[in-house]
Amino acid sequence: MIMNDSPSERVVDQRIRNRIMEAVDTLALGRAGVLDVGADDYFEHFYDWVRDGVPENNSTMTDQERTGLANLGRLVNVACDATRPIHDDEELIATGWPDRLAPEAQRVLALFNERGRFPEDDEQQEPDRR
Repeated sequence: MIMNDSPSERVVDQRIRNRIMEAVDTLALGRAGVLDVGADDYFEHFYDWVRDGVPENNSTMTDQERTGLANLGRLVNVACDATRPIHDDEELIATGWPDRLAPEAQRVLALFNERGRFPEDDEQQEPDRR
C-alpha cells in the first residue's frame, strides 16, 4: 500500500480516528494496557490523539462516537490528575484506575468498532467493516 504524501483533510481525519481507536483499545485493556505501553505512556498515548481529553472536530466521527469519547476523556483527565507523578507500571495498576477506565473504554471502543476502521490511503464516507 502506497501512502499519499499529501493526504486530504478527510484522509487525515480517517487516520486520526484509527489512532484514537488504538489509544482507546489500550485503555480498554485495563492493567494489560499499562503493561503494553508502560505507566509513562498509558495516558499520553490517549492524549496524543485526544487533546485534553476532548475530541477535536473530526469529519469521520459520529455524534455518538464523539460524545462517548468526550465522556471517556473526562474520566481519563480525572484518573491522570489523581495518579501524578506515578511512573511505575505496578504502582499505576495498584491505584485501580486502569481497571476503572477499562469498562468505559470498552464501551467507547465498541461504538467505534460498530463502524470499523477507515482505510489509511483513500477517502471513504464509511469505514471498512474489517
